[in-house]
Amino acid sequence: MQEARGKITTKKSGNGGYKSAWIYIPSKIYRNDNFPFGDNEEVVIEIEDGSLKITKNDERSRIIRNFGIENATLPKLLEIKAKTNKNQPYLYFKDECYSYQEINQKSNQLAHGVLQLITELDLKAPKISVLMDTCPEFLFSWFGIVKAGCVFVPIDTDLSEQHLDHILKDSDTEVLIIDYKFFSKYIEVSNNLPKIKKVLIRNVPADYSFVDNFSDFKTIISSNFHNPEINVYSDDPTEIQYSSGMTGTPKGVVYRNTVLAGIALGFELRDIGLGDANKIYCPLPLSSSTAHFFVVLPSIVYDKSLIITEDFTPSNFWEEVHKFEPACFCYFNSHLTTLLYQRPKVNDRVHSIKFAYGFGAGMDLWKAFEERFGISLHECWSHAEGIGVTINKLGSKGGKIGSIGTSLDFVELKIVDSNGTTKSPGQNNVGEIAVRRSSGSIFEYYRQPGNIDVKLGKDSWVYTGDFGYMDSDRYVYYKGKKSEIISKGNEVIFTKDIEQVANSHPNIIESSVIPVQNGNNSTIDFKIIAVKVKSRVITHEELSDFLYHNLAYFHVPRYIEIIEELPKNSGIEFLKEVSKQEWEDGSSKNHTWDSQIKDFLLK
Repeated sequence: MQEARGKITTKKSGNGGYKSAWIYIPSKIYRNDNFPFGDNEEVVIEIEDGSLKITKNDERSRIIRNFGIENATLPKLLEIKAKTNKNQPYLYFKDECYSYQEINQKSNQLAHGVLQLITELDLKAPKISVLMDTCPEFLFSWFGIVKAGCVFVPIDTDLSEQHLDHILKDSDTEVLIIDYKFFSKYIEVSNNLPKIKKVLIRNVPADYSFVDNFSDFKTIISSNFHNPEINVYSDDPTEIQYSSGMTGTPKGVVYRNTVLAGIALGFELRDIGLGDANKIYCPLPLSSSTAHFFVVLPSIVYDKSLIITEDFTPSNFWEEVHKFEPACFCYFNSHLTTLLYQRPKVNDRVHSIKFAYGFGAGMDLWKAFEERFGISLHECWSHAEGIGVTINKLGSKGGKIGSIGTSLDFVELKIVDSNGTTKSPGQNNVGEIAVRRSSGSIFEYYRQPGNIDVKLGKDSWVYTGDFGYMDSDRYVYYKGKKSEIISKGNEVIFTKDIEQVANSHPNIIESSVIPVQNGNNSTIDFKIIAVKVKSRVITHEELSDFLYHNLAYFHVPRYIEIIEELPKNSGIEFLKEVSKQEWEDGSSKNHTWDSQIKDFLLK
């Protein structure tokens, strides 16, 4: 915090008919990067509890003020929207439809059940983990847990038993809500989790007998649909969101005021068309933070209808698009590739979708998807642990294809070198992406992990471990994570560059590149694991020749494996640690082709 003495002076204006108060702010304050106002910017001045309060008067700030900071909590948001929107449809799922009022009531029923349960167990504001497929009950559980004053911990259904064990321990979970289909995962690690007092199981078989601390999920749904009289404040922790575990064990990030994030993100998304959209389609799993902050919360704040799906497949996607007629959808790159590599149809452009926004669309995928389906893509970026946000509002029509966009108003962003010095714009000036929230809110882990990708620097700057460069218009181009940068000789290589070239081959859908060592040889080589189009044929040698002719010689992978599906989490990230482990333990070598010997390593 920087302090300096200013001065308030009263001056007569005009012919002395009225007076104006002038506030003089020292230069060391207004020249500070944290000073939030520009020259001649319109502000709102209020006196509150004996203090002077000055805020911006832009449209986003007015929305927040009109909503009321005291109401900027998830329980209040749901209650307000239940009154104002009443019977307006909010949620569509298969043949089910829930209004804003019904969503609030269903969440209240679960909240009262949670309150009764934690009273019986003598718990105080416990962490409640949810391991559940995407469905309305997931939303009721999330909203109900927060309405009960507890902390919601969503868990990715694709995580291994090892990561599940870590999250349940690390988060101090005391109550677990779980789908029966994942129950065996929990049983594998349950002996290591003495803190868990109750497990509520959804969709149990008819002949299942509940024992010990296991109960039916239905028992937590009370008959009381009134708003619980629990005070939840805007700075209370309401959610712990865990990273994917791509670069180590999953790390829990604490979220407090999620509604303000929903207001701010939804406001920015209006510039790409969300303002005119009545319905948003969400093929993302509801356990992901992207679904929370980019879809669910903005849809509630800005009075949209939300369509969720239990299982994303191309046939389900188009069937539900034609049934519900959404104007947009939010994507991970896997959704785009899956849709793109289906057999073309004459009616590929006959649909209601005008635009889509999301993560991980490379240049070639972006071009091909827009050209085939007539849907404008808008790429975004948010660090895996929820720090910083960018949106490409111009997209391909504005000449910014391939960019993850510019930072939003509530986020400051810069590209820095290894010493933290800001790098100039330019394609050759790749550096680490550093961000900070202009609101002054602090990034926090629930429990400080031993291995972290991010670093907290001076003046609230967060160094993300993600790398990219910025053009002269401040549009950022993403190059990859620190773990994906490989030094080979005197060259610094981003594996994403190799993957983009491989993915440009018409017979390759997606690929993942990892560094490997062969035997006692200390030289680092590359291995590429590629997924081919099912209806087409490509040999390992053909792919190797293609890479040789389209990459610098020191980029060309020595080893090639062609598989049906890459290991990945439910988001956009390939689980490269899995591929590395398969190389180290030798389990993938009989499928790996060596370009030097022109044969497989193990026959």
